[in-house]
Amino acid sequence: MISEGSHSGKSVVKGRAAAYLKTPMYWYPTIPRVLMVVLPVEILTLVLFPDVAHNRLYWIAMGITVPFVAWFLVYWRVYQSVFVTRKPVSSEPISPRWKPFTFGGWGNESLKAYLVESDEGSEDLLLYLHGYNSRMSSGESRSLHFHRMGLNVISLDQRGFGTQGKRHDWTLLKVIADIEGLLDHTPMLLGFTPRRLWIYGHSMGGFLTIRLASHPSSWWEGALKAIILESPAASFPKIIDSKLPGRAVMAKPWVRHILRREHERIHPDLNIRYANAELPYSGIPKVPALVIQSENDETLGNKHFDLIQKHMSHISEIHVLDMPHTSTVDTNERRELVEKWMKNQLELTEVTYQ
Repeated sequence: MISEGSHSGKSVVKGRAAAYLKTPMYWYPTIPRVLMVVLPVEILTLVLFPDVAHNRLYWIAMGITVPFVAWFLVYWRVYQSVFVTRKPVSSEPISPRWKPFTFGGWGNESLKAYLVESDEGSEDLLLYLHGYNSRMSSGESRSLHFHRMGLNVISLDQRGFGTQGKRHDWTLLKVIADIEGLLDHTPMLLGFTPRRLWIYGHSMGGFLTIRLASHPSSWWEGALKAIILESPAASFPKIIDSKLPGRAVMAKPWVRHILRREHERIHPDLNIRYANAELPYSGIPKVPALVIQSENDETLGNKHFDLIQKHMSHISEIHVLDMPHTSTVDTNERRELVEKWMKNQLELTEVTYQ
């Protein structure tokens, strides 16, 4: 592993695309927690002292407690579905060419990422971002393809996925802040500031890419030349609707209340709300975009692609390919399309430096 020392002395990551203040810790008991203790005590009291069933005050107390506990259980179910990621099933191997390193992400937490350096001494960089419930190794064919074109490439298992850990209190804003921290760290890692940057985002990684490209900061604000979106997500509310359990989708006002409260608890400096966490409100990039869309997207359907076409067609070259949504499958058609586009990018933007 490339040693980068401790991150404890570094300033907290702060860019433009995310929220950056750490979650406050409250040690006093909350009403739901108290009620979760009271209800078992009430039930135990009924078991040990059956005569209490004839006491009207007992049933009044139960009548007050049970609805609150039921609400808390619904609250907890939504929290588990949105703010806690799944445990990884296995740890897939990746190419030994990747060099691991650590950097400071959201809240200056230490995370691990990977670099594969250019064999040609290039000062260009590509960042690959995987999708939800995925990992960098799933899209490794994409990353290494750019390396064969001569670029430096960085990627990571995002917070909550793969081997990264940090599954609880998971939010997209934390992930975005992590990526800003990764990009801020890159010049020190490489020993130079990259001249040009491209970001490739698959699925949820596409949503992250759009947000980053529309709110750039630091050295990469001027270096970002274009983005590549493969079957991208374009709406956080639509992602949530697909993740909610059972009939929770029908209780959207409650769900939105829970999402708002949890995001405000986790992020005191919350700067984007549930309702506007989608195109065009989340931001439109000012750089060109190559969009590669699965023709029959079995994961996201067409609603996200419709938003891309409606709000980003003026900056995008769009191609619909006969390939599945998953990044574990690659095709020659996708590779040839990306390579042709990327070679054109390298030639066009090189003129700026001559």
